[in-house]
Amino acid sequence: MIKTTLSAICLALLTSTGAEAASAKSLGQFNAWSAAAYDKDNSTRCFIMSSPTAENPSGLRHGEVFFFVQTGNNGTNTESSFQTGYSFATNSTVTVTIGDEEFRMLTEGNNAWLEKVEREPALLAAMRAGSDMVLEARSARGNATSYTFSLAGVTAASRLLQRCDTAAAQS
Repeated sequence: MIKTTLSAICLALLTSTGAEAASAKSLGQFNAWSAAAYDKDNSTRCFIMSSPTAENPSGLRHGEVFFFVQTGNNGTNTESSFQTGYSFATNSTVTVTIGDEEFRMLTEGNNAWLEKVEREPALLAAMRAGSDMVLEARSARGNATSYTFSLAGVTAASRLLQRCDTAAAQS
């Protein structure tokens, strides 16, 4: 489960970013995190992703669950997102906890994004400094769910995001 194949990356991208996923290229596996790049709007965007090491409650079907960090539209920032195999409760939030840091994500369907975009750098910094990340959510059926992601390898993988930022800034 720790190693995510390029085909799984493409599947996840297809549901969130459209046909660009067909051209996703693996940039490597870094412990629990995969890195890849794809072309969009005449530029290359990079992303890192991971699947959880634990899903609770264990008796529920969670579907495909991923956490992503990708380069932003202008190549100078990041965009974090969380995707599950079920729909979240309407108007709910996802709580992300890394050590003593807490972040909130807004939900729509089976996707969630950081509530305050200006906190993107703080989230990535917390991920790089932490050992694990716990996300707590509520499904449309009312089930409380939680996911633990290992942060092993996120620092090395996220360095590739900086390379895409540099390439975008030079083009």
